[in-house]
Amino acid sequence: MKPADPAAATASSSPGKNDKSAQEHLYRLNPKPQQAYEVVLTIEGAPGPFKIANWSAGYQAKGCTYIVNDWAGVRGVPEYRVELPFTHQPDGSYVATVYLDAMLDEDYYGNGLCEWTLTGVGAGGSPTGAPDEATFGGHIDLKGLESEAPHATFYPRAWYGKPAPETTNEHSKVSSALLGWMDRSTLPPELQNDLFSFVLKARRL
Repeated sequence: MKPADPAAATASSSPGKNDKSAQEHLYRLNPKPQQAYEVVLTIEGAPGPFKIANWSAGYQAKGCTYIVNDWAGVRGVPEYRVELPFTHQPDGSYVATVYLDAMLDEDYYGNGLCEWTLTGVGAGGSPTGAPDEATFGGHIDLKGLESEAPHATFYPRAWYGKPAPETTNEHSKVSSALLGWMDRSTLPPELQNDLFSFVLKARRL
């Protein structure tokens, strides 16, 4: 994703420019990030191969807000997603590098410094990459990243290769991703030995 021209900040104050999507062009990437972590994704116990389609890191500037609704006085928190390049390793795992300081801390709204924090890293894909196929993924938040401990998301093996969910709820209307479980012990006993998992593990560079 390209950082935007800071001169565009003036445009954001005009009518119709205070929604979430209109803010993203204001935020800038740090040209010299230093705080790097290597994140490895391992898919364990899957019935077949996967085509990993995306990696991304989410950031939020807590304590820094912009006006969402002038009349109601509603304010929003700046958020930004950075797409991460990744490589497929000979052992079948996937690797990407994420920076805690990928975003540039600046006074974007004239109300003080916006200090960005990484909220999490996610990776996902589907068996073939077909558009009508359900996707799976894993996620690790900042605490998990810094702990350098593995974080797994579990799915029933029977879900592999299934069609994308129908639009029966708000999540499925905007995403083809199936929601897994972080704690396998919460699943019925008959499923606990018939799962596959997306496991993310970080290492500080």
